[in-house]
Formats: sequence, C-alpha cells, structure tokens
Amino acid sequence: MNGNAGNPKASSRKAQIGWAAILLVGVLLIVVLRYIDLEPELSGDPFPGFEDQQTVLVQGLGIHEQCLELRPKQGLDYRYQTSHPLSFDIHYHIDGQPLSQFSETSSTSGSQHFEAQESRTYCLMWVNPREDLLKLSYELKFEVVPGKPQTGIPVRFVSDSGKRRIRIIDTAQNELGSLEMKSDILNFELSPDQQKLAVLVSGVREGLQLFELPGLEKKNSFSLEKAARMLAFSEDGSFLAVADEHREELLIIDLSSGKKEKIELPATLLALETGDQANELLGRNELEVLKLQFTPPLLLERDARIELAFGDQKMMVDPDEVCFAHGIPHPLFTPKAVAMSPEGLPGFLAIP
Repeated sequence: MNGNAGNPKASSRKAQIGWAAILLVGVLLIVVLRYIDLEPELSGDPFPGFEDQQTVLVQGLGIHEQCLELRPKQGLDYRYQTSHPLSFDIHYHIDGQPLSQFSETSSTSGSQHFEAQESRTYCLMWVNPREDLLKLSYELKFEVVPGKPQTGIPVRFVSDSGKRRIRIIDTAQNELGSLEMKSDILNFELSPDQQKLAVLVSGVREGLQLFELPGLEKKNSFSLEKAARMLAFSEDGSFLAVADEHREELLIIDLSSGKKEKIELPATLLALETGDQANELLGRNELEVLKLQFTPPLLLERDARIELAFGDQKMMVDPDEVCFAHGIPHPLFTPKAVAMSPEGLPGFLAIP
C-alpha cells in the first residue's frame, strides 16, 4: 500500500509543482512571443494596383526619399500605399535646411497633385515612425507639359571618378543605364521635359553631344571652337545655350536645324540659367545679371532684375541685394557644376 495515499500534504506539493510548471511554460511563452516575431515577414511584392511601380522596404525609424527638378507650373502626380501609418513630406532645401511645401502624418495612403512655384529640386520623403519594417509602394507621374503627366521614376545622372562615363542610378543605387565618352566630361544638363541629355566634353570636335531619353540614343553632336563648361536648355527644349568662362560670347544652337548663332557679351559669364519665362535666358558675370533670349538670339537687358517668390507673391528683385545682402539663394548664384558633383544631377526617367 502506497504510504502517500490519502496524504493531503503530498497532494498539495504535487499541485504546487503542477502550477509551477504551468507558470514556467507561461513565462517561456511570453519570452518567445516577446523576442520572436510570429507575424509573417513583409515581402517586397507591391500592393495591388502598384504592380509596375516602385516598391521598397523602409527600415524601422528610417526614411525613403525621391528628389526631382521641377520648373514653375510643372506638376507632379503621386500616389502611395504603406503597410502601416507614416509621415509624408514634400520639401526643398535652402543652405542645407529643408523648407516644407506639404506634409501629412499618420497616413497609410495618398494621392495628390503637386505644382512647383519656382525652379527647385523638390524631394518627396516618407518617414517610418516605428521600429518595425515598413513596405511602401508608390507611383510618380511627371508633367512634361501641364495636363500631360508621364509615368516614370526619379533617378540621378552621375559621372564616375574617371570623368568618361555617366551612370543613371535609382535611389537603391541600381544602375539603369550608362554613357561612355571618348574625352573628359565637363558638364551635362537635362532638358526641362526630361527627354534630352546634353553633354559637354573636352574634345571640341564633338564638344556638345545630345542624347534622347530614356533610351540614351545619340541624337546629334556639335563641334565647338573651344571646350565649354556652361549650358542651358530653352524652356521648350528646342535650343541650347553654351558658354565658357574665357570668352565674352554666348553660343545659341537650334537643335532641330543645327544652326549656330552668337551673342556678344559685355564680360565672360560665371553662370547660365534657363529663365522662368518662355524663350528667356539668364546669365551672370562678376558685375551684373544679363537677361537674354534664345530666338532670335539677343541680349535684352543688362543689370537685370530676377523673379523670386515670397510666399504666394512674386517680385522682381535686385539679385545682388537679395542673394548677397539677404542670403536668399538663386540658381544663378550657386555652383553650376552640380552635374559633376558626387551626388550628380537629379532627373526623371520616363517608363515607356
């Protein structure tokens, strides 16, 4: 006969051991649930409706940013969807500081039209506020002309360290295409409609080369008397202005006919910029800003004023006063070899 039979103390000890075992299993289960994520991992598959668009996984507390050069009245249509709420912002930078143009928080989707008020590099930024991984699918449509958006992806055109190659890369640093040059690259520029890429090289026989996007087919090349480092497209992309820092003249090239014409200048240029108005071109030398036009090629105004936006108002202002005395930036007073910087030139590659 078992000596423990009917012993209440023995039964109590067994019950305590049983409860302790259950408690231990419960603690272990909590630990497992705490440190092992039992939810299915996020895949890189796009959300429904975004199958042919961009999908990225954003790390916890991380950001995803896309930047694009826009001119006044050019629009950008965008839509996105995320796996959990995030913060979204559109901004541009002044002296390295972001200036927000639009923002929203705790959003899991969005679809809007954004219109630029001035020539800037605008950045769309999605911010993951959680420590969990976030999936983001988005589509961008760039308006080549108002009312005609075209689907594509923001990219950067970057010259390599040897200055003989231009790479097109996306935000994930994937190479989407490249151009090889026979002589050193001095500068390059995109047309306002993002359909053409103009490249200046050191070899004057083909000193200016023109390529069509997105396929990078070489469309034409033009000889130059002297290697040049400054160039600007007309607003409609049909003309190119070319200048170098050693000649008091500006070369205007009609890209459809190949015709070249010169404008005599009072001094050599330090910077060249497409104007905000149709057919307008702005140049800067050490003493003044010049207002010119592409066709017919003319110097219209010396010591010209430039248009700057102050909130909803636009004013014609003295560039020397606002850019130097008050520190308000303008493209004419910033380095013009942006394309040759390590970050390269921001652009928009259309999806055929």
